[in-house]
Amino acid sequence: MKQSDLSEQKFNAIFTYAPLGLAEIKEDGRITMLNLAGQTLLHPVCEFYELDTENLYPILDKIFPGMTERIKSYREPGGQIIYNELHKFKLPPPNDQVEKHIQFSVSKMFEDCIIVGFDDQTAKYQEEKAMQQVKLDNAVAQGKFEIASEVLHDIGNAVVGFGSYLTRINRAMELDNVKNLENTALFLKSQQDALATALGEQKAGALLNLIEGIAKSEKDSQAEIRRAVTEQLSIVSHIQEILNIQRHYITGRGTPERKPVSLKEIIHDCQSMLFASYDKKGIAFSINAPAEVPLIKGDRTKLMQVILNLLKNSIEAIDLDAPKKNISIELLPKDELLELTIMDSGKGFDAATATHIFERGFTTKNTGTGLGLYNCKSIIESHAGSIEVSSNGPGLGATTLIRFSY
Repeated sequence: MKQSDLSEQKFNAIFTYAPLGLAEIKEDGRITMLNLAGQTLLHPVCEFYELDTENLYPILDKIFPGMTERIKSYREPGGQIIYNELHKFKLPPPNDQVEKHIQFSVSKMFEDCIIVGFDDQTAKYQEEKAMQQVKLDNAVAQGKFEIASEVLHDIGNAVVGFGSYLTRINRAMELDNVKNLENTALFLKSQQDALATALGEQKAGALLNLIEGIAKSEKDSQAEIRRAVTEQLSIVSHIQEILNIQRHYITGRGTPERKPVSLKEIIHDCQSMLFASYDKKGIAFSINAPAEVPLIKGDRTKLMQVILNLLKNSIEAIDLDAPKKNISIELLPKDELLELTIMDSGKGFDAATATHIFERGFTTKNTGTGLGLYNCKSIIESHAGSIEVSSNGPGLGATTLIRFSY
């Protein structure tokens, strides 16, 4: 096989499997190459509007009105026409559930050869919007409360929600494609001479510049998001510790209005917030609950704090290299009571520890405050409930049983 043929095959493979959409078109919009990511992104638009998939211009006009005219009016022999412009579009009903945010870059390589790059930034946009909404909700909510108990109640609720969004953002960032883009750019750079031979020096250079530009933009924006998320997670951690220490001071100074709440929904919310912790340790999590569970009257935020605290205890009690890593929850109505049972395969504890487990200031953790289970017991008893924590001994896990009237 000739070296030029091999280089062309390599280029085609890079083009086809690039993690962002890429299309090579003629000046009249006819598509000469469209990679897999591009096909996936453009398919819903083509299908809905019944568009010809051989010409990119009608498709672009639906997503980005005016783009076709900008491309056609570009008279230079080569260069960047559009660079990292973000545009949003939404298919008409009934296909309008999700508003898409697409980032475009368009380069003219030489006469009658134009490369269009497009990347779906919807998830990233939604995450940033969610963070902004949480900050706004937190600011508005704090202004509504005048006394210390209500302020702590609101901050706790906001921190829990904020932490869940940050956890989701962290998980989404783990799936980024920046590394793939950088590897693609490095490979193109290493093959620059071969690409120049196969495609021409101008086209090869323009392609490399396009990929490097997109990779740098993605890397910079994601680095900024990671820094912000890390800082916010640190702040959230400090706030949660302060709240855990201060909550006992406001016990009995006025109780927020109790409303019907679903423990089943609270458990699912807590599971979502802690998913990264389960996943990191490889813990198997299971829930056994009927489709319809009786509601109880209570303070949703305080009950969520209880369940989060108990689940975190179970996670921390399971070693990373433990042969068995399970946490299971049962939520069942029994004899006019709603019983919540949390069982884990963690370290467990001995009889001596069991006698002190709810004492204020008692802890078996190196960094514990000794207020976690003490506060849990106080909150549950303020809901006319009861809590028991038991273990068959060290290394045999622990079981927490909570009972509520309904």
